Amino acid sequence: MGRWQNALRALTAPASAGIEANGSYGPSTSVGGGDGWLVRMMGGGKTKAGPQVSEHGAIYAPAVYACINRISNPIAHFPLEIRQALPGGGSVKVTEHPMSQRLGLRPNDFMSSRTLRKTTQGHALLWGNGYQEIERNARGEAVGLWPLLPDRTRPQRVGDDLVYRTNIDGKTFQIDAGNVAHIMDLSHDGYMGYSQVAVARQAMGMALALEEFGAKFFANDMKSGGFLMHPGKLSPRARGNVSGPGGEKRAAPENPAAAVETQGGLDNAHRVKVLEEGMKYVQTTIPPEDAQFLGTREFQIAEIARMYDVPLVMLQSHEKSTSWGSGIEQLMLGFIRQTVAPWVEATEQEYNWKLFTDAERERGLFVKFNMNALLRGDMAARAAFYKAMFELGMTINQILALEDMNGIGAEGDINFVSNNVQTLATALAAARTEQGATA
Repeated sequence: MGRWQNALRALTAPASAGIEANGSYGPSTSVGGGDGWLVRMMGGGKTKAGPQVSEHGAIYAPAVYACINRISNPIAHFPLEIRQALPGGGSVKVTEHPMSQRLGLRPNDFMSSRTLRKTTQGHALLWGNGYQEIERNARGEAVGLWPLLPDRTRPQRVGDDLVYRTNIDGKTFQIDAGNVAHIMDLSHDGYMGYSQVAVARQAMGMALALEEFGAKFFANDMKSGGFLMHPGKLSPRARGNVSGPGGEKRAAPENPAAAVETQGGLDNAHRVKVLEEGMKYVQTTIPPEDAQFLGTREFQIAEIARMYDVPLVMLQSHEKSTSWGSGIEQLMLGFIRQTVAPWVEATEQEYNWKLFTDAERERGLFVKFNMNALLRGDMAARAAFYKAMFELGMTINQILALEDMNGIGAEGDINFVSNNVQTLATALAAARTEQGATA
């Protein structure tokens, strides 16, 4: 278990440890390489708006954090189980596989299934890649899943094989591709996913800049910047007075600029400033209301929501109306189908191909997220749908299964059809019989 314990310690290591490790592992690459590894090592680099944006720092933008939560929570919430396909259609739950209990409850000794899934999905939504190493027993069966840090893991072609290199506690490990579940979305080469943070760095940088601007605005008495214009030279007494009453923040008389700056800040927000000897205050920046500060902040929230394909109303932003439906139910259905379902499918495909051995796949084993609870319509629509399907041959047990309810035994597997439903041949035969009778 030493290796797995090292992996767990690596998860809580500071970012600087990852930076040092990245500098010494893997093949040499150009400083100006297209993947931007040097920029990411240095904190993402400054955006045009000013703040540095990296995968580690982007999550401090509330809109980014909210988007990751909105997408990760359903994926971490859906029941997850191993099933076996039946020859005649349908499937049954598998309980004897080593991962049957672990997959949906405890994929490794240190993490719950929810924790692992939300962590991996969060990695995929920040770095564009979420990695899980598959632990196997001597028979090759999967017995555990462990997260790998996305900033220290990457796929690499070695000859005709694909391997994954990861760094744990300064040591580099090479893992066969069949033992790594790699969750990603859009990609340039099919091996590495695009980092959403790298793609939207400027939008996220502006959101962080607006937040910092608002914080500094309130820290400076909610006043815009400016300067004091004096017709002549400040006298020593005027320099002292500019620093504020009480002299607790008095600047050196030979540095009047520093004396002027000491009048700002929350500590001096409600004190009276004295302008003497003909001084005038000249405003040099646009007031926030003129710069449409609040509107710009809302627009940046919309930009980030657009990047992650999350409806604005789900981010507690009501400035824009949604085109996904008028009710919260239609909104949720659209969000699950449009945004969450593709990530669910990506995870299922990775698990179904890599979690099982060839023999297990031949037996029809597969992994399935149960999304029925969030994909259901309203009660009236569901009742009408089930009634129509029951009359067309769906059994009672099949309907109960869709509602995650227990069946009613063998009697629930009987098929019924409506008297009003008949084949075309039956209808033609009945029509000929009726014509013969009237003749």
